[in-house]
Amino acid sequence: MSFILNILKKPYPFYIPFSRSFKLLIAFSLVVPVFLILFKPLGLGNSTCQQINWALAGIAVPIFLTLAINFYGVAKLFPSFFNEQSWSVWKESVWSIWNFLTIVITTGYYWTIVPVCASSSIYWTEQLLRSLLIGLVPGITCIYFNYNYALKRKLKKAESLNEKLLEKVSYYEHGKLKLTGENNTEILCLSTDDLVLVQSYDNYSKILLDRNGKQSTQLIRSSLKQLQSQINYSFIVRCHRSFIINLAKVENISGNARDFKVKLQNHPEWIPVSRQAYKNIVTLLEDFTPTSKQSILLSAEKSDTL
Repeated sequence: MSFILNILKKPYPFYIPFSRSFKLLIAFSLVVPVFLILFKPLGLGNSTCQQINWALAGIAVPIFLTLAINFYGVAKLFPSFFNEQSWSVWKESVWSIWNFLTIVITTGYYWTIVPVCASSSIYWTEQLLRSLLIGLVPGITCIYFNYNYALKRKLKKAESLNEKLLEKVSYYEHGKLKLTGENNTEILCLSTDDLVLVQSYDNYSKILLDRNGKQSTQLIRSSLKQLQSQINYSFIVRCHRSFIINLAKVENISGNARDFKVKLQNHPEWIPVSRQAYKNIVTLLEDFTPTSKQSILLSAEKSDTL
């Protein structure tokens, strides 16, 4: 029992991309009726309904509407539950069961009002409820195996990037930054070698500096987005909605099934890497080789002339 509880608490990849969900809804709504028409499982092939294929094709409508309500309604009504940073195996399981259950209910109702095959509504409802029971076990099993696959992939990538960090050449200290606040009166000049990270802090941004092992912080009234637009160094990047980090300060990388975190030099906390920033961060860390030295120096020289 404790093994199951531990698994349920594990981080899980967040697969609710609202910007792409419309295409996913269309695809899933079409795949299910096509599968039913081609294979006719659960006794559908024995149906006496003459319009069976048209009736099965119509299932796409309730499936699409159900998933649309779940993705654009339910998921946005409970933002605390659908938090990417806290998404876990148990949340993914609950979300999958909810989607499957609501699809079965609405599809069952569809058979009670569809013009064709209406006389078989009780039969269809029984079949759909049976499909719910049959589908739950493989569905939960897929979640478990996907968790293990995602975990192994992230751990392997983290191990590879940590090996790259051992080969890192310390040429990132070349350059200066000039950061200006929103009111254009606050100006902060610093060396890229001193910058550890920039963190969102209410209406301000908190800048963490490390000068020869001595840490200090500076507050500047500005959003991270505005400060990001003033930084012309490819190795100082936005890794999360709340953080800009100096990749030259990264000393360790950790991964789980859901996301990456980076450990910065002389900084006790692990910094999260968002799903949106993941590919860019990985690409930049993989380019930590002497061959990229020239491009970094050119970037530094360009910034010095500004």
